[in-house]
Amino acid sequence: MNLAVTRLNFRDTLAIWRRNVTVHLRVWKMNLVAPIIEPVISVVGFGLGVGALVASKVSGISYLSFVGAGLLSITVLMRAMFEMTYASYFKMVYQATYDAILATPVDAESLAFGEILWALTHALFDTIIILIVLVIFGAATSPWAILAPLPLIVGSAFMAGLSLGITAHIRDIDAFNLVMALFFSTMYISGAFFPLEVLPVWVQIPARLLPLTESIELTRAFLTGHFRTIHIYESIYLVISALVACEWAMRSMRKRMVA
Repeated sequence: MNLAVTRLNFRDTLAIWRRNVTVHLRVWKMNLVAPIIEPVISVVGFGLGVGALVASKVSGISYLSFVGAGLLSITVLMRAMFEMTYASYFKMVYQATYDAILATPVDAESLAFGEILWALTHALFDTIIILIVLVIFGAATSPWAILAPLPLIVGSAFMAGLSLGITAHIRDIDAFNLVMALFFSTMYISGAFFPLEVLPVWVQIPARLLPLTESIELTRAFLTGHFRTIHIYESIYLVISALVACEWAMRSMRKRMVA
């Protein structure tokens, strides 16, 4: 069985990415508002508000740094998810943008990967803005923080691939209500707001299987400089999850748009 990635045409993929960039540049001012306002309010509310009630350190670091990594990760991964759910569905169904693109020599795999690449670009853009906010508030305490975008980009690749694959199988836009419910539910057991160790064991096990959890913990390690051996295995698991998700997304797009 041939992998979908072997059918990629990187020139076509780049063309899809450039199209999305061109569209984004027309509305970049409006898109700049959310990644600036949201992290500021979240850091003030959770880091300073809830943090004022936390007398001791959490996992060896201040609660501001602990929750800052969680807020950064969730916001960035959520951006990738929205790009590949509602935004992609509108281009697929209502605007027929994908049909128009596939009427050219562009293959479904190149279209899918171009969309994923754009989601990663948008996620990186948000990462830089939010990271600056965290540095200003003192949540990023290590020089390694400059590499914090790495696990977020890999995590965004997983989230974008998974979301695009799901979108390719959805026939009714209301089905996204379930997708959003699942994401926001798992968000609370991913270690973003409190350590996984405080949860019951039967919750910790599935929580550890969530790539969201690995992305958050690796981001936190870079922001604070607190690295552990387990982070090596989390990195490997996160990369494999991203590759599998992107492969599934490309196959799903071909099945939905071509087959």
